Order: sequence, then structure tokens, then C-alpha cells
Amino acid sequence: MKDARRWLVVSLMLALAFSFSCARKTIRSDVVPYSPPWAAEVKRETPEAKPEAVSPESTAFLEREKKLQEEKLREESLREKALREIAAQEEAARREAASKTTNLEAVYFDFDQWSIREDQKDVLQKNAEWLKASLKVKVRLEGHCDEKGTAEYNLALGQKRAEAVKAFLEGLGITTPRISTMSYGKERPLDPGHNEAAWAKNRRADIVLIR
Repeated sequence: MKDARRWLVVSLMLALAFSFSCARKTIRSDVVPYSPPWAAEVKRETPEAKPEAVSPESTAFLEREKKLQEEKLREESLREKALREIAAQEEAARREAASKTTNLEAVYFDFDQWSIREDQKDVLQKNAEWLKASLKVKVRLEGHCDEKGTAEYNLALGQKRAEAVKAFLEGLGITTPRISTMSYGKERPLDPGHNEAAWAKNRRADIVLIR
């Protein structure tokens, strides 16, 4: 009788142990292992962007667009140059007409020179006589150059030419307060041509009436 009880107790203990073991295994199989948030970022692989292939048609199109743009820029440059030359011609005609009206003639110079030429002294003598007869008139002497040389050099040369004419007129009796000077360098050619005949006309000093 005692043996039967002993076996019953042992059997119950074994059954309980077996049930507990299965429960532990079942619970552990349901637990999701912890994974930190940054782990997924480490494992995630970002595919590298691959450059798109350029088709021959696209290349040809871009080349055509580039050539069209360059041609457009050339045309605009030529158009602006033509407009500048027209404006220069109109300005030259206006100045020539004004000179004839006042009987004040321009004085011309040799290349890269600012001394008064012998053939221009008679012109300055006539200008001085007209100014003496018009005592209330003031004039501005504007020095000009041809297109050769830099803009800075020609501005300085034009000023020297204007000052040379001023000194000559003062020597003929025209008072200093009636005369002012300035230089345009090569910015206002009388003749917009690109040859010696045009350059000779542009190496000058205009005598402009100030009213």
C-alpha cells in the first residue's frame, strides 16, 4: 500500500515537472527578441544612384541649342555695334553743323601728338577773332583721339590736346574764365571708319559753344 502511494506521488511530481518544462518552452517561443532602433538602419542598404545614360539624340539636341545660342549672341553683338556706329555718325553730323553755325572750327593733330600743327594755327587765329567779337560767349574745348591705344591712354592724350588749344587761345587774348576743357578720348569719333582717313579726322579738339 505504501509502495503504491509512493509511486503515485512520484508520478504526479514527474507530470508537474513535464508540464512546467513545456510551458517554459512555449512562453520563450512567443517572446520577440529586442532589437534597437538603429539596428534596422545599419542593416538597410541604400542602393547607389546610377547615372542615366545620355542618348545620342539628346547630345545632338544640346549641341544644336548651344550653336543657336552662340549665333544669337553674335547677332546681338553685331546689331549693337551697328547702332553705336549710327549714333556716332549722327553725333558727328550734329557737331559739324554746330561748328558751321558758330564759325568755330575743330583743330586737328598728328598721331600720338598734342602740339599745335602749323597748318592749324590759322584755324585757331580765326576762332580767336570770332570769340573776341562775342565777348559773352564761353566755350568748352573737347579733346578726341583715334581708336588706337587703350581707353585710359586716349583720355589722357585728349586732355593734353584740349589744354594745348586752351593755351594757344589764351596767348591770342581769350581770357581763361571763358574756356573749359575735357577729354572724350576715343569714345566720340567724328568718323567711325577704321582707316587712316577716319583716324586723321578723329585726332582733334572741338571748340563747343556754351550758351
